[in-house]
Amino acid sequence: MATAIPPLPPGDAPAFFVRGPAGQIGPISGQALLQQILQGLLPDTSTIWYQGMPDWVPAREHPGFGPLIAQHRPPAGDPHAAARADDDEKDRIFGKLVKASWEYYNEHVAASHIDEVLVGAIITCTLDNGFSLIDLTSDGGRHYLRFENMQNASRIVVQVQHLTSGLVDAKVLGQRASVVIGYGERVADFQRVWQALKAEYKSGYLQSPEPGTITVDADMASGYVYVQVDMYWNIEDYVKPDYAIDYARLTTHIGATVHALGKYLRGRLG
Repeated sequence: MATAIPPLPPGDAPAFFVRGPAGQIGPISGQALLQQILQGLLPDTSTIWYQGMPDWVPAREHPGFGPLIAQHRPPAGDPHAAARADDDEKDRIFGKLVKASWEYYNEHVAASHIDEVLVGAIITCTLDNGFSLIDLTSDGGRHYLRFENMQNASRIVVQVQHLTSGLVDAKVLGQRASVVIGYGERVADFQRVWQALKAEYKSGYLQSPEPGTITVDADMASGYVYVQVDMYWNIEDYVKPDYAIDYARLTTHIGATVHALGKYLRGRLG
């Protein structure tokens, strides 16, 4: 009983090995093999093999590949057939080059600007947590945002720095950001409270706090005392490659962080 010949591999899979006049070549794709036969670079009597085949078979006698040759072979006696086939192949190669260029361009744009998309998503989600945006600044690398709850005057401050803005870093490490979130309240006896907190939180003066470290800060002009936490976020947890945003997840994470910081601050204020 003859062994069945397996189905052809996908046209762009480099799965074919070929034995022709110049010896054995491969692996190459079915598309490339078909073009070489149609352009006369390989005779259709060249034998082919791919994983699963019991033996080598002439290309034109393969039950799946032979009909492809017949289907795409130009009519006999056409003097311009080879030139047209070559022209079509060059057009196909050019099209693939343009497509690959667009893919690289889109990846580069995404790596460069995904932090701006994240900032916009943070604004939306913080508004959903009951706060209003009162200030937004950026120095090109860091984005600073301030929000205020108009009912109880509590405030949120957010600092976002995109750590992997280059395409190479983004491919190796993923889209990463340093995120600092702070929660603040206005206190009545500001100077006394601030001096006490400064003495208690000497760690608040660390230049590079570790992730999860809670530090203190204050706004002398407005009388607000803040506690803030340093974190590292995977931006792709919230912003997908097509810029779709997981608002529910981001809103939940911002809300949980603000809730924890609020409890911590009120505990210190006593």
